[in-house]
Amino acid sequence: MNRILFPLFLALSMALSVSAADQQLELAAPFTDNMILQRESEVPIWGFDAPGNRVTVEFSGQTKTAVADRNGDWMVKLDPLEVSREERGLEIKNNRGKSISLKGVLVGEVWFSSGQSNMVWTAGKSMCNQLVREIAASKEDIPIREININTVSALYPQKKATSEGGWKKASGASGFSALSLSFAYELYKELNVPIGILLSAHSNTRIEAFTQREAIEKHPKLTGDADLIGDADPLTDQGRNAYERYYSDLKAWQEVAGKIAEVGGKMPTRPNLPGIAGMWRGPSQFFNGKIAPVIPYGIRGAIWCQGTSNGGDGRIYAARMEALVKGWRDAWGMPEMPFYFTQMQCYGAPDPDSVGFADIRQVQHLFFKNNRENVGMVVQSDLNSARPGGIHYYNKLHPGMRMAHWALAKEYGKDIACTGPIY
Repeated sequence: MNRILFPLFLALSMALSVSAADQQLELAAPFTDNMILQRESEVPIWGFDAPGNRVTVEFSGQTKTAVADRNGDWMVKLDPLEVSREERGLEIKNNRGKSISLKGVLVGEVWFSSGQSNMVWTAGKSMCNQLVREIAASKEDIPIREININTVSALYPQKKATSEGGWKKASGASGFSALSLSFAYELYKELNVPIGILLSAHSNTRIEAFTQREAIEKHPKLTGDADLIGDADPLTDQGRNAYERYYSDLKAWQEVAGKIAEVGGKMPTRPNLPGIAGMWRGPSQFFNGKIAPVIPYGIRGAIWCQGTSNGGDGRIYAARMEALVKGWRDAWGMPEMPFYFTQMQCYGAPDPDSVGFADIRQVQHLFFKNNRENVGMVVQSDLNSARPGGIHYYNKLHPGMRMAHWALAKEYGKDIACTGPIY
């Protein structure tokens, strides 16, 4: 290993060993007060503790025990749970006398929600504000809840993450993802069970950032994305070679830059770090930082709204969607995970000299056409917005409802039209 990199990774390894020994009883990011657990399937509950500590989890009459491994990780799996709107407590304790008590826990349906700014966009700033008012006026508690995972960019999958205040009740629905709220409320009206939204989205971000590294590396059409990751990974031969080239180029640049500085000349461009090392939204970085830490939280499926940042991709975007879905399904261990997404919207005045988002819509249609198994596409081209001029379209009410109709028809067996014409 490069003599500059070896001391860094030696120090990192020592720090990780010390931190595992000092670890206190802790739950992973998705487990907070007011959470909703997925019904009718095994429910993973996991967290961290000092290696060797025995951790016990109690909920709904079940008691499960695990031992923290040498890395300080532990996990139990609750037996399948029946739906419940009753707020109950979940207790976690270890053999050292430490304990954590969570309150307000419900059991129902949970969906993972991701994408860029139109998925981030809040209900209170969209047509979904009418849902916010309807929920606020309800005489009963509407059991729709959301947790929003904070953004972290990382080269490797992370174990820990944070959220904006944990799971939030529907009284705070104005700050929920608008598309997610519309989706959840439509499900709730039909199913009459608690609906949880596990949100991990970020504005102005390409699809590659949300995609699992292994899925990128295995896709034959994504070698360019895979190389960006590999060049930045100093634990691989490819990465070590890339860093050695970088340090060589940097040394040469410093010598030239020094001479130019002496005579007041124009400085040459400094060499870039290898691959995604100098990026923040590069391939797999948000998957590693804000999706991996919440896997394998129990979910029914996923909804997705993204495309603006990849508007110029052309047909390669279909391959990137394939890798996204394959990576999520593999990571969750759900090979048939439902995946419902919005096709790009129209916006602005007609322009004969610009195709706008027509290209990306065509490629999204191509992906849907070739990947119909547990996949649904929501057309938005026919939806008029109260504010049609902007990329952040106002009408997120009906796209969310349309995604819900896919789920209701395909996952819950409801006799409902799940889609209109596909363009």
